[in-house]
Amino acid sequence: MLQRVALGQVRFNLPGLSTDGRGVATGRQCAVRFGAIDRVVGFFRILSGQRNIDDLQPGLRLLHVRAAGRTREMIVVLPTASAHLGEAVAASARMVGGQCFTGDVKHFVQVRDARAPLGYDAAEVAQEGDIILYGAEQTVAYEIESELPFSKLLLRLGLRRQHGEALAPPPGGVLFLTARRGLGPTVAQYLYRAQRLAAMNGGEGRPLLRAAAALCDEAGDGGAFLTGRSFWLFRLESIPPRMMSLLAATPGLEPFVPVTDNVAVALGHRHPVHLEACKGSFPADRFFLFAAAGRGVTVLAPAPTLTALEDLVRLGGVRATEPELLPAQPGPRPDVAVPLRLEAVSDISRRAVATLIPWRQAGWLRRLCYALPAPALRSHRVALLDRGVLVLAAGVLDGFPFGVLLDAAAPDVLVPLGARLRPAVSPALLAAKVGARNGALVIFPALDQPPFRVPADAIQPLERQVLGGMEPIVLDAAEARARPTEPVAAAPIEIENEWLGPMPLWGLGQSR
Repeated sequence: MLQRVALGQVRFNLPGLSTDGRGVATGRQCAVRFGAIDRVVGFFRILSGQRNIDDLQPGLRLLHVRAAGRTREMIVVLPTASAHLGEAVAASARMVGGQCFTGDVKHFVQVRDARAPLGYDAAEVAQEGDIILYGAEQTVAYEIESELPFSKLLLRLGLRRQHGEALAPPPGGVLFLTARRGLGPTVAQYLYRAQRLAAMNGGEGRPLLRAAAALCDEAGDGGAFLTGRSFWLFRLESIPPRMMSLLAATPGLEPFVPVTDNVAVALGHRHPVHLEACKGSFPADRFFLFAAAGRGVTVLAPAPTLTALEDLVRLGGVRATEPELLPAQPGPRPDVAVPLRLEAVSDISRRAVATLIPWRQAGWLRRLCYALPAPALRSHRVALLDRGVLVLAAGVLDGFPFGVLLDAAAPDVLVPLGARLRPAVSPALLAAKVGARNGALVIFPALDQPPFRVPADAIQPLERQVLGGMEPIVLDAAEARARPTEPVAAAPIEIENEWLGPMPLWGLGQSR
């Protein structure tokens, strides 16, 4: 006998019951009772179209049970992580004539309905039985006879035939093709010729045909002395429509449409359950082919490794011949060296480290020396060349807005700012190849001018060059005596105060 759950009730007689956020009594599992196996298949067909069956595993059990009256039924036990999942299971069960219960372990009570919106609780708890279902009309205890794995149920079900557009794979899709072992080489040659012809024609705006194949051995069920059959498995992509009809109508060939990565069903058929929602029931190291006409499932363990078709076909007209012996004639080896080239680049991240000032702008440099700070005068170096004055900075050159600004392409190798040397070899190798060693500089003045070398002894500090021609001022003894030794006294300051009257500023604005 059942009791209706009251609003706010938190204690229950049935073990495993609790309330959710809405106050509805629910358990951690659902038990769905069916009278026949076909209703179980219909239940999973509806549920797999709405939910992912992998979310219900582990914990999904299919049990063959027997009641006290020796009647046989089937109970499906599913874990329900949320109340919404439990209601979806109950709705799917009602559509195929099943009855849903909620609870945990072995005690399950009928789910809520219109008469009990918050659910039911058992008035008394029974103890005998492997699974006990508490219904509104009666309480039934069941004994478990056997358990059917869900994966075996999927493998035992036969395919259903479809009509219309389901007979053809989607454009550009993937198709698997099985061929008897004797037909395999012939089919491979045909597909290879079609693949080459499609490549020569450029595909005519369609994706090119691609194919791969593997020779598979089906495991036999008759023991060690009865082996399984061997067949070829082809994987085809972007099949032309004209070829599709030929492959489907040729005896000895059977096309399959992939459902998942390792599951395929016969073309024009479908499985009673949505297999794409049951990926966890098919191990990834195996390949499953669901055949039509009640021929069951072919399981390939391990999964076959497919080889490109151009590596399998026979090469006609190829004959092994002895290599022709020719006398060795030594000749000059080709030179792969390339000249060093200066190219313009757009790199705003580079900064100038030197400048080459022509002699017509030397006056600007002399005037700029008065404005340079003391650290710049001490750190900058200068070289007086025939084509101008070369000013070098210890780091980044700032404050020189004239001359040809130079950047360091390598140690002691200067190029114009905004240019780079090609090929882009390492800086150390570049400096060694152009002769920048022992403190000497190699300068590339412009894109269309050859480089020149500045020896190390021609480079001097800037402060030494600035004061190089200056002589100190020396006073003779007579001029020194004529200079006053004491400071001249300043004239005295007189301050006068005069009476300006009571209003000295009166009429100041009118006088203007």
